[in-house]
Amino acid sequence: MARRRRKQEELSPTAVLFLFLLGLIVFGWYSSAPLLVGAGVIGLGGAVWHQVNSAKRRRARTLALQDLQSLSHRQFELHVAAVIAALPGWQAEATRGSSDQGADVIAISPQRVRVAVQVKHYPTNNVGNKAVQEIVASKAIYRCSEAVVVTSGPGYTRAAVELARANGVKLWGPDDLFRLQTQASAKQAAPRELLPA
Repeated sequence: MARRRRKQEELSPTAVLFLFLLGLIVFGWYSSAPLLVGAGVIGLGGAVWHQVNSAKRRRARTLALQDLQSLSHRQFELHVAAVIAALPGWQAEATRGSSDQGADVIAISPQRVRVAVQVKHYPTNNVGNKAVQEIVASKAIYRCSEAVVVTSGPGYTRAAVELARANGVKLWGPDDLFRLQTQASAKQAAPRELLPA
């Protein structure tokens, strides 16, 4: 997912314009010193603008990740519920702490699809397959047809990924949560690869 975004960000509109003008000059369709200088200035300005904005986005994401990791486990559960509830037509509520039966958040889609969400606040560790086992078991308890495990940490163990794939459980990382926040802020539907329609 991150690779796909990077490829889309590689060429800014200014860079495309610069390459187009450079192509005209190289192929001799238009040879003018002012055009060459103008294209150079536009290209250089566009490259600087692109680098500054990329640095700002990276810095904002780092700050957001630090903010996320500074939350307590309960605050992280409430945050996940709030992000899902902010999506158009979605409802989400955090369950009651220690007696949650493996689901920390129960979400309901606009089409009334119930989703059980297990939240793991592990800023530095990968989530193991126990979390996947727990959310699979909680689907029946909460009458959910979908299940998600979300972590604030670096990712999941290979065993967790294999078990999730075998049971149709979606695994989210911080990037997925940030993506949902962006969708919610823009009042756009959740991406289907993260939540059902």
